[in-house]
Amino acid sequence: MKLLFLLLLFANIATQADVVKPALVEISIFENKTLEVRIDLNLEAAMTGIGTQYKNTTDSPDSARYDELRALEPNNLRQKFKKFETEFLNSLQLKINSEQQSLSLTQVDIDIVGYKKRPRKTTLTYTAKLTEWPKALSWQYGKIHGDSALRWQIYQANEYNWSQWQWLRGGDPSGVIHIDHPEFQSDTQRFFQFIKIGFDHVVPLGWDHILFIIGMALSSLLWGRLLILVSAFTLAHTLTLGLAMIEVLEVSARFVEPLIAFSIAYVAIENLLIKQSIKRKTVIVFLFGLVHGLGFAGMLQEFELSPESFLSTLIGFNVGVELAQVMIVTVVVMLLLSLRALGWNYRQLVVIPVSVLIALIGFWWGLERLFG
Repeated sequence: MKLLFLLLLFANIATQADVVKPALVEISIFENKTLEVRIDLNLEAAMTGIGTQYKNTTDSPDSARYDELRALEPNNLRQKFKKFETEFLNSLQLKINSEQQSLSLTQVDIDIVGYKKRPRKTTLTYTAKLTEWPKALSWQYGKIHGDSALRWQIYQANEYNWSQWQWLRGGDPSGVIHIDHPEFQSDTQRFFQFIKIGFDHVVPLGWDHILFIIGMALSSLLWGRLLILVSAFTLAHTLTLGLAMIEVLEVSARFVEPLIAFSIAYVAIENLLIKQSIKRKTVIVFLFGLVHGLGFAGMLQEFELSPESFLSTLIGFNVGVELAQVMIVTVVVMLLLSLRALGWNYRQLVVIPVSVLIALIGFWWGLERLFG
């Protein structure tokens, strides 16, 4: 009973934190010399000074204030932001042709309260009127907010073309960007860029995915069985990810997120069985992989990829995800093999208690996502 209490306590603690995600910044320059800046961010984290230097919100001393803001209805949060906006603007720096731009807020889109244990999306839209046609720009997001990703578009040859994403760590400046002739990103460059994005989306940001892979890796020390399971999972989530990206398949996150959580619980519970059928488990892992692929698609669709970059992006992202999966499986298996080499009962020491913990966390997450 004492062990069960501790496991439940840990499961509850593990669900109290929101992952702090980088802001997505899009700068558009239109033919009439109007500039628009759209910032997709976690507004509550920005207002409480919780940047990406924190792994999650509970690591910050202002986590209680974050939770208060996170529970506010959109209109109430918008009113709170009005008092904070000047401070927020002072943390930004946008220069066009070396001249600092004065930005005016034109729109605030705040999502509903929804599921409180996941970051709420907010989009801030700012505009400025340029005095001359831009030749260069530079951007810096506030260091207190941490990481961000930047891309820009400019009217050229009767069309708008997005640049590649530029990842800025810890509030680093973008440097001077010569926007007359934006650097062309080849398929190879884009491929390697999204390998990193795919890896980061699992480790360290994707706790759902991490727990599922750990639960799967705990099921066996036979590399052949693990290869079958990982391959089935990979094939499944690649299939639904691709279909979702081309808009052939669309399922609401309201259904996907709870299913992902319960899949974590199920794969862990299976580890408690003495005899496990590899055929049954492969089928189950494949079905759960279909669901996880829809979860990946929700993240990847935020990048609004162009048709010509679709293939290199999808392949690169999947390679990054698989590298992260292989790393997790390898760490888990090497740990279990080390314990077995020492003559210890690795099943009693690790497999059973960790599987129980993962099952509790997955079940808890599933209930919160259904009824939270």
